[in-house]
Amino acid sequence: MLMSNSKEMEGSSKPVSTAERVRSKVKNARDKPKKMGRLNYATANKWVEIGKTLADPIFFFFRMIVQFEINIIFSAANTGKSLLLTQIAEDIARTQKVLVIDCELSTKQFQMRNTNLETGSTHLFPENFLRAEIDPDLLDDVSLEDAIFDSVEQAAKDGIKVICIDNLTFICTDAEKAEVTIKFMRKLIKLKKKYDLTLIIVSHTTKRDPSKPLTQDDLSGSHKLMALIDNALAVGKSIKDPDMRYVKTVKFRDGDFPYPAESIAVYRIEKKDDYTQFVYQGRGDEKEHLRPRNQMTELEDMQEFIDLEARGMTLNQIAAETGRKRSTIHRKLKKAKEMGMVPTTTSSSDPTAIPSHPTDEMGNVGRVGNDDDKLFNDEEE
Repeated sequence: MLMSNSKEMEGSSKPVSTAERVRSKVKNARDKPKKMGRLNYATANKWVEIGKTLADPIFFFFRMIVQFEINIIFSAANTGKSLLLTQIAEDIARTQKVLVIDCELSTKQFQMRNTNLETGSTHLFPENFLRAEIDPDLLDDVSLEDAIFDSVEQAAKDGIKVICIDNLTFICTDAEKAEVTIKFMRKLIKLKKKYDLTLIIVSHTTKRDPSKPLTQDDLSGSHKLMALIDNALAVGKSIKDPDMRYVKTVKFRDGDFPYPAESIAVYRIEKKDDYTQFVYQGRGDEKEHLRPRNQMTELEDMQEFIDLEARGMTLNQIAAETGRKRSTIHRKLKKAKEMGMVPTTTSSSDPTAIPSHPTDEMGNVGRVGNDDDKLFNDEEE
């Protein structure tokens, strides 16, 4: 908000004359952004001056979430996005009201997740932590997107400034198509600016190669969608332990990335104090938590491509299914065929079935002939 009278804001003991007040109002009116069609414009220096009068954003939950911005948390299914969101919301709710719109869990699932099933004791959340479920009886005459949008606006009018949505993929049922999510996100951006909201939104990744680092491109419906987001966190599964997760910053508009690839935040999912949660383990390097690429994983990739092609899928369809580049699929299919790889048989009991992977004279799986470097000498994109 612009200061209407800078001397009064400084707490000057000298009375401010009527003439000074008028001059201040005239100056503010003269210097504020002007209208150009649907745009507000001013000099770059003026925008800096206006920015100085606005409150600096607060960072929540160890700098993962930024106040007044659209923050997104995304990962593959069953990775723990909702757990992390609940933990972040609880942390913020210690100082202000937070609303979590939960489109994922039923009431019973939420209760069990926050209950010690042996003792019956339950986790006690701050009173500022508000959770909402969708009322199916109220969706007869409105789309789910519109229902969520209207609910977010009502919450903002009621003074709730931090709103979490779990999750975007459920709300925008055709979220793989960018135009669906883009339309919904633009409406949320309008609300964010109108009411000074902090939005935290959960979404999914596309199907991806677990040996590769998480990037902005892994967000489902990305590119155009990612351009509308201020701050993006990706949650990955660690190859080290089925209960281990890591959090990585893939977009951050407020300075250096707090959790870059070489300094990710590492967690274990544990039931602690009647509460299933992310338990911090320290910092780490993302490379240590990725599936290693070796001979066997290359063969698994090629076998998957061969099987999908045998089902009648085109290169573009295989790319959409696997999250891999079309050029990579083309190269791997060509090499797989040169090796004599065939689609996986549907009946493993057939004694005449051809092995899905080629074998050498000793029955070892993987290589054919003595050209050891032919298959694996090309680099992944």
